[in-house]
Amino acid sequence: MAEFITKAIDNSSHGVTVKSAMEKLGLQSKRDLLPGLEIRLLPHQLIGVSWMIDQERNGPHKGGILADEMGLGKTVQMIGTMAMNLPDEREQHRTTLIVVPAALLLQWKEEIENKTNGLFTVHIHHGRDKLRSIHAIQEKDVIITTYHTLNSDFAMPDDVESGGELQWLLDNGGLLARMRWYRVILDESQFIRNRATRSSKAVAMLRAKYRWCLTGTPITNTLADIYGYLRFGRFRPWNDWDAFNEHIARIQMQDAPLAGLRAQEVLKPLLLRRTKDADLEGEPLLQLPEKHIDIVTLEFSEDERELYDNFEKRARIQINRFLKDSNVVKKCVLILRMRQLCCHPNLILRQAEGFEDPTLLVGSDADKEVARANTMLGPQWVMEVWEQLIRVLRSFMARAKASQLEFDDEMDEPEPTCPVCGDLFMNDSGRLLACGHEICAECLQVLATSPIVHNGEFGNADERTNLRIEKEFETAAAKGLRPCPTCKKMMNLRPDHVFRSLAFEPSQDEVRNALRRADNARRQIEELIELSSSSDEDLPDVAELLSAVASSSPKGKGKVVKDEGEDDNNTDADLTMDEIRGKGKARRQGRDSSEQPHGMSDHLIATWKRGDNNLEPSTKMLALVEHLQEWESTGDKTIVFSQWTSMLDLLETLFSRYGIRSLRYDGKMSREARELVLSQFRKSGGPKVILISTKCGGVGLNLVSANRLINMDLGWNYASESQAYDRVHRLGQEKEVFVKRLVVRNTIEERMLKLQETKVGLAEAALGEGTGVKLHKLSCNAVMKTSTYADRDTALRDE
Repeated sequence: MAEFITKAIDNSSHGVTVKSAMEKLGLQSKRDLLPGLEIRLLPHQLIGVSWMIDQERNGPHKGGILADEMGLGKTVQMIGTMAMNLPDEREQHRTTLIVVPAALLLQWKEEIENKTNGLFTVHIHHGRDKLRSIHAIQEKDVIITTYHTLNSDFAMPDDVESGGELQWLLDNGGLLARMRWYRVILDESQFIRNRATRSSKAVAMLRAKYRWCLTGTPITNTLADIYGYLRFGRFRPWNDWDAFNEHIARIQMQDAPLAGLRAQEVLKPLLLRRTKDADLEGEPLLQLPEKHIDIVTLEFSEDERELYDNFEKRARIQINRFLKDSNVVKKCVLILRMRQLCCHPNLILRQAEGFEDPTLLVGSDADKEVARANTMLGPQWVMEVWEQLIRVLRSFMARAKASQLEFDDEMDEPEPTCPVCGDLFMNDSGRLLACGHEICAECLQVLATSPIVHNGEFGNADERTNLRIEKEFETAAAKGLRPCPTCKKMMNLRPDHVFRSLAFEPSQDEVRNALRRADNARRQIEELIELSSSSDEDLPDVAELLSAVASSSPKGKGKVVKDEGEDDNNTDADLTMDEIRGKGKARRQGRDSSEQPHGMSDHLIATWKRGDNNLEPSTKMLALVEHLQEWESTGDKTIVFSQWTSMLDLLETLFSRYGIRSLRYDGKMSREARELVLSQFRKSGGPKVILISTKCGGVGLNLVSANRLINMDLGWNYASESQAYDRVHRLGQEKEVFVKRLVVRNTIEERMLKLQETKVGLAEAALGEGTGVKLHKLSCNAVMKTSTYADRDTALRDE
């Protein structure tokens, strides 16, 4: 099976040889030019054009997927196919549509015009250059647009009946949606692999005779990525989701190698993929200089390690909670924060403005609500709330029991209700006022927006008291205050002075544990009473009885509350009421002293929060500067990649300190500005360093003027990184390429390396590369679990 996976698709060329390809294309020798082209094609490109023309003219699918690895010339092969299979005079629809990322609009236009010497009339349909009529589009041979522009032309209201989408688009859609095309080409078509995205849905509705996907990474996450291509190409029968899901996508969860084999069979007649290191008829497919990819493992400084460990300590609590809740979005946000911390603490600390404890940025909503209360009302108020926890906890236990368990007629505590409407506090409806009393959210809104109610407070006392009360009400009304329904104190009811009661509630596990212990205690009391029924003298004192119940717990104390984030099996996590009071006192004392509750000094946070000219360089920054200084004498040009533009901002600031000249290329720049930057970088004598955002620079760019790359942060999957690296390791590169991937030891980045290995194994199994033995069922949960193991070398576990 491994041998079949290895050889099934990769470099098979569908039986087309260089000789047969030349014959089909009418060429006498490898040095001949293809009719319509101004450049000579390489042997593997001749095979590619021959196969694509055969797909259009003779195949049942009228298109396919050209998935050559980056740098093998997919663009020129597509242009060659366009030149060799022009629409004849009988064709009513003669225009080809090319959909690309915005960064590649001009590049595609120049490639077509330069390589075909004016064979096609080309127009970029984007921004202010959009054409205004169907007739204007039909006059052009080639229209180039972006996925975003296409999406806007296919925008539809949600109430369009199923099956009526096409008619609605013909009546109301944009020009691109109403047009029928000769050929549609999707460059960097991995944009449509997620079938739920707008881009994937829009391209599937395009009407065309021929349909092509160009991508170097057709599969990056799961075999379900394939479906987007099949739906767009209308490659029957697998363009039907139910059939594809039953045959492949669902099978991946049960038997991944079998799903990979089936995916191969589906792709085999549709996909042509060659790799740069493959052979073609006994000779290397492509003669490129060697590419060296090295992982540079770094050690945090003492300051950075302290920051990271404190944030991770907070993150562990959230990880355990999210694993139970299966909250994928929050898991990935948490991972994002920890990854940013590996680059520079400023990327997180700048977002923690207003938090006394910056680690709350990776904390729960409840943690942030308590922190907000501390900021607004002071630590004394928060401490008092904690000291009232016995009363509040009983109230919340009763509420939880009423909402989660069966109602108990013998429940000791009354159900907590709103003092205004009398309704139970359910589904996060409770709101805590500064006086410590509760009111439901609906009554709070009414109270805050209604005229102040005095409820007969005026005129019932002596004149002096009456005047004082009246003045208090006037002052309160002028300030927008309203009386608390319970204690009648004037309270500020604006949202920033009111807190969600849910933030102070115990978790579901805490409720279950407390109720379970209460049941055990009741049973023990009943047993003691039953045993002593024969003699009143044998009945122990009530205090002794309760003490005996309390001592029945493993640690000899009555357990009520469990500390958040600790293991369920850890009995030390349970706290007594006395310990809760001590915890509140410790919070107050901690905030009153110079030692912060998160264990980090103010100086440490202030130092690493700076992002101005006085910023403290991180471990990765210093390593970057060291590499650049070392390479200065070589004359080589370097690309520095990061996924976050905020990190690029910090690098620019750092470069000015070290006198390093650099350019900047990211998605926030206009198309004209980006083209200007690239032209400056390609010129000799210009800056030798360019900062590029991975997402913006990972697709379509040709940067062979550089041969050194430094990646500041790992991507979710290696395929995305590989795309970025192949911006320099492609046709036209004359130097050896050196790639440095910076990874900090003992952080979440080490877990991500293993995740990348797993995803690479999945892609190899579907495309016929490698052995497929790396296939695992792995998700975000696996990374979250392994990123917090005490033994960080523990292997990834299957989900």
